[in-house]
Amino acid sequence: MKRQLTIWSLILAALQFFTPCSASAKDLGWQPDKTWVFVVGALNWKHREMFGSFPVKNRRDATLVDFFKQSGVPETQIVYLQDKQATQQRIDSAFATELKKLRSDDLLIVYYCGHGSKSEEGNDVYLASYDAGDEGVSGWSINSIPEKIKSDSKCARVLWLLDCCYSGQAALALTKQKGRPAYACVTSSSASESSTEHWTFSDALLDSLRGVAYVDLNHDGSVTLAEFATHLSADMSLAEEQLSTFATTEGFDAEMVLARAEPLADPKIGERAKARDSEGGWYAGRIVEARDEEFKIHFIGYEDDEDVWLAAADLKPIKPVQYAIGTQVEVRWKKRWYPATILQVKDGIHLIHYTDYEAKWDEWVPSKRIRNPKS
Repeated sequence: MKRQLTIWSLILAALQFFTPCSASAKDLGWQPDKTWVFVVGALNWKHREMFGSFPVKNRRDATLVDFFKQSGVPETQIVYLQDKQATQQRIDSAFATELKKLRSDDLLIVYYCGHGSKSEEGNDVYLASYDAGDEGVSGWSINSIPEKIKSDSKCARVLWLLDCCYSGQAALALTKQKGRPAYACVTSSSASESSTEHWTFSDALLDSLRGVAYVDLNHDGSVTLAEFATHLSADMSLAEEQLSTFATTEGFDAEMVLARAEPLADPKIGERAKARDSEGGWYAGRIVEARDEEFKIHFIGYEDDEDVWLAAADLKPIKPVQYAIGTQVEVRWKKRWYPATILQVKDGIHLIHYTDYEAKWDEWVPSKRIRNPKS
């Protein structure tokens, strides 16, 4: 692979264009006037029997668009298609129009949140447009996006951010790209993995763009694209049991500075642990504030109004359930259980092969979708 794929570079580039107020644009790796943003946020669909709706409370796609605007990206350089606006025809038309406006030194940021589905052949993934499921409408093909950018745009860099099932297909699509533009992609899952309905990915992105102190992993006062990718990877694996994907091609700097960060107010801030919520359930959380002998816990992927204050004794380490390689198990897929074999394990995430099915159906699954065979 001549062009090294690294999700970190992708995010760094984009983040540097949405400069927070604490740093001047010239200090970061992106300039608002040279940044173009294309956001598709699909949380409900025309064919609800095919694509289940997601909660719209405090939707992060809208928050992301507001961040870009407040950071100085001109509104004429931002396209935001939400729900019913995001038909496939509208996506294709708006994307083609925006691509033609890009200049040779511009950065294009493409963000999608919603559903992703594999093609029948298993070699492509479709991002579900609002009308996906209509006759002749499969969705927005991930494989087609780089080709469209290359043929219709002169931009220098593309930062690709995907929060949906099988979104890691973007990294595979980038392996086929040569020359300009340079690409980076960060996604919520691998190419063979479903994704959570929580906002874990997008929250990590927003924290990085805002320069939240605990994303500054080496404590040098800056949040880089690589640090965002590392922070995201830990959140996705520990809180969601998913493998995030990070890839870059030649020319996209993984160490691009996204934001300036203040020092941590307490060394415990940013640490992850399991904690009980107000209803007694145990969830993965993060320490976001500390006072005396108590810590404020934010449950990863959930809303701020669900945060709780707890003593250190009320926290416990996150210990993912892991099955040994070669173990015969049953895996839940669309409410049915199928016999399968564990092929690989990483942080509680398991690559499985379904018995009597082709390898194209192998996928990474969380422990909650796995059980021991019935006796």
